[in-house]
Amino acid sequence: MFKSKGGIEVADTTTLTKGDIRKNVWTFIEENDLANFPRPVSNRIPNFKGAAEAGQRVSSLQCFTSAQTVKVNPDKPQEEVRFLTLDAGKVLLVPTPRLRSGLFNRMDGHTQENKETLRVMAQTEGIKKYAKPVGLDSKVKVDLIVIGSVAVSRTGRRIGKGEGFGDLEYAMMKSMKAVDDSTPVVTTVHDCQVFDDLPERLFGPHDVPVDIIVTPTEVFDVSHRLSKPQGIYWHLLTPMKFKQVPILRVLRDQEQEAGKDVSLADGVDLPSPEEFRASGRGRGSGRGARRGARGAGRGRGTGRGRARTFSEGDDTKGQKNIQVTINVSKKNRIVKRTVETTTQPDRLGSADLDDEDLEAGGDRPQRPRKPKVPITYAVFLGKVPSACRVRELKDSLQDRDVKPVDITWRGRNGFAFLRFTGPTEDCDDVLNKLDGLTLQDQQIVVEKAKDKAMVKDSYENGLYESEVEEKAPRRSQVPKKPRLPITYAIFLGKVPSTCRVRELKDALQDREVQPADITWRGRSGFAFLRFTGPTEGCDDVLSKLKGLLLQNQPVVVERAKDKNEGMDDDERVEMP
Repeated sequence: MFKSKGGIEVADTTTLTKGDIRKNVWTFIEENDLANFPRPVSNRIPNFKGAAEAGQRVSSLQCFTSAQTVKVNPDKPQEEVRFLTLDAGKVLLVPTPRLRSGLFNRMDGHTQENKETLRVMAQTEGIKKYAKPVGLDSKVKVDLIVIGSVAVSRTGRRIGKGEGFGDLEYAMMKSMKAVDDSTPVVTTVHDCQVFDDLPERLFGPHDVPVDIIVTPTEVFDVSHRLSKPQGIYWHLLTPMKFKQVPILRVLRDQEQEAGKDVSLADGVDLPSPEEFRASGRGRGSGRGARRGARGAGRGRGTGRGRARTFSEGDDTKGQKNIQVTINVSKKNRIVKRTVETTTQPDRLGSADLDDEDLEAGGDRPQRPRKPKVPITYAVFLGKVPSACRVRELKDSLQDRDVKPVDITWRGRNGFAFLRFTGPTEDCDDVLNKLDGLTLQDQQIVVEKAKDKAMVKDSYENGLYESEVEEKAPRRSQVPKKPRLPITYAIFLGKVPSTCRVRELKDALQDREVQPADITWRGRSGFAFLRFTGPTEGCDDVLSKLKGLLLQNQPVVVERAKDKNEGMDDDERVEMP
């Protein structure tokens, strides 16, 4: 019998697997309410209660204090460690989720940075916004690894959530010489997740052991540290896992050139990149082409998808031309895009080359649409955390047995709408079920949506029939103020995500800058000021805004390339 400190018991049978241990841990945590959001904890690294306290204990470790670069997994329970790493001015490396597009994302900590900004950077949304990718050829030296666990033993054995990415990340770091056997591995867990021992027969050479176990109540240093993986064990890697992680091909090619045996599990040897593209990867063309070599079909025809080929060139204006060929039912359609050559990210979003609208004539089969059901009432959710995901809301609704017909999600803007088709009298029951709703530990405003908001949003989604329009009272049309022609615009970048438009207006008033209107994207980190005066006045405005600070953070100020750049009536703030 294997027992944990919190009272979890696992029978030592010949058929015992890691999955059995995971299931026992997840069930115990759920039944004893030992976890915070997200719930349920099944198939997750549990966000155990006391994770912040465990993170604080990590920051007091000698290996953390002396480390310059710390690699921390992206799961919720290790968020406090990520924040403390940035707050201490260290380099934070966070693995790319499921290693889809690379190995690491990097963020540099700043001890003088606003604490609220650092909190955002430590969250999933902040990682996407602030982190920079780290290539495989980067000379990275990791001084400390902090990893999550489902179960861990005092002998150093660790069990993750079962997907193997934590072990694979370590093996890739070892192949890159980013870590060595002396690099400490720390895990933060709840006390109930710590077992006295775990069956040694369940672990292989690829499993990463831990050196230090940190819980909300104690720090346990493994006395006899286990040997760590020496790299990627290709013979244990399945072809399916290999295809799931594209960067493995690069590492495999490097080790193959070095003369190592890189045959996969069961002796499978994948084709070379050239053969891989030429083979078409099987049947069809669309999905395989998008995941692998662009433009390669999947064997029998091209009717089930769209293959793409890319070509680049420079025109006389110094811009880069991207030509995309989309194959649809053996008919080539060419879409040309011109993207300006720049090292800066596209402020308004990069050109989407994945899903071009096909003109009439494409032979794509039309899927039958679901019949639309008339909406009878809606519920408004306010003060939604900007970093929250719609999946988290759906999980919370499922826990409370609330089943809306559909959801309008505006998480980045802090709100959402739930729409229902039942009797309007049921609205009170729904409001009672949602009473006290929290998302990411933040209290959510829950109230019945006003009819005008429900009707407007439902029209946009095509959910109302013509008779509903008759019920909606017509509002008298107020003549709009004539808009003066915009002559030039100013771009403001690196706006703090917690900043409010009122703070910007006050700063502009102090500097005697009066734009005709403002397009505010504070949550996304930028804004546009547009003016109606002579274009010669732009230089004067830029001079007045030089050194502009918002929440003690310098703001990028530059002339917009297009006077109408960022124009969006829904987000436009007219100035008095």
